[in-house]
Amino acid sequence: MRRLLIFLLCLMVFFIFKIPSGFSISGPCSECHTMHNSQNGQPVAENGSSTQPFRALTIGDCVFCHTGTNTGTNNIPYVNSNTQPTYTFGGARNTLAGGNFYWVQSDDTKGHNVVGIAGVDSNIGLVPPGYDPSNYPEFTKYRPSTWDHQLTCAGNFGCHGKFDANDPSLNDPFKAISGAHHKNIVRTNGTAPATEVWNSYRFLWGIKGTEDPNYELNPDTTHHNGYYASTSPTDPASINYLCGECHGVFHRDTYNGTYASPWLRHPTDFDMNTVAYKEYGNYPNPTLFSGKLGVSAVGDYFADVPVGNTQGAVLSKVLQSSGDAIVLCLSCHRAHGSPYPDLLRWDYSACQAGSPSADCGCLACHTSK
Repeated sequence: MRRLLIFLLCLMVFFIFKIPSGFSISGPCSECHTMHNSQNGQPVAENGSSTQPFRALTIGDCVFCHTGTNTGTNNIPYVNSNTQPTYTFGGARNTLAGGNFYWVQSDDTKGHNVVGIAGVDSNIGLVPPGYDPSNYPEFTKYRPSTWDHQLTCAGNFGCHGKFDANDPSLNDPFKAISGAHHKNIVRTNGTAPATEVWNSYRFLWGIKGTEDPNYELNPDTTHHNGYYASTSPTDPASINYLCGECHGVFHRDTYNGTYASPWLRHPTDFDMNTVAYKEYGNYPNPTLFSGKLGVSAVGDYFADVPVGNTQGAVLSKVLQSSGDAIVLCLSCHRAHGSPYPDLLRWDYSACQAGSPSADCGCLACHTSK
């Protein structure tokens, strides 16, 4: 009887605290936590010059935990490196989908200047270029009316985690992201709810999409993220909307009228299917990019010049139906950083009129240039 009671108690505990489906945290707890901050007589935690553990007994902050070299076997995705990563447009790399913060440590133009990685951008200061919360009157309660902090990984002044300008405690990146790692699910349904940080795409609160389990380490036409996008700049679940929260002037007022000419800024939220009869219907320009990340024919998805779709799905072929080839901010830029100015995915100096080059990603869409 006693054994039966113990068994039932354990069973009840299991169902109460059952790990969510798709739980993606793996590996030893000691990769992130310390019990006593001591190993062989030495402290385990590292916080700059301090060796005191963080809250929840974590051994480091976002930057500490996500700094390293991606080998394909590491449990933690590394977005910052202490030595120069391998990065080849259309080829080999050990960087992930967002690129790497390595380059911004020595050049402000080559990444987002996040606290703990780089100082305040000497060219633009604290305020993100194009920041105007009034561009989003539907959602102005969330982002601060005045940007007076350096960019953080998460929170009111960051990209990941929860944010609400009416709650100054969310200026703290730790609180903004708290609990998300252990509840995290790997998103396999691009339009599934994104109501909490832990069920949103890459902890980007409210953003939908499908997550590549390898974070786009060595991607090809079938192994990559599925970016949810929309032809509406006010769709708050779009990956473009995320960029627009900080760079709204560049996003909301993308063009003057419907498919108007002249364009005032490079379009986003634009479905290339509407102009597939023009040069854009030859994306991703296999004449130049055949053999790059699995590209071999017109319509193949090119992971280094990505497009989004209304399903947030992983598509190996695009320009097959309406809404499957939507221009993204990420079509041209890396989210964290790259070896090139303006966080571009490729070397813009390689883009010369009349001289087609496989080093120029612009030509994946502008195929006749």
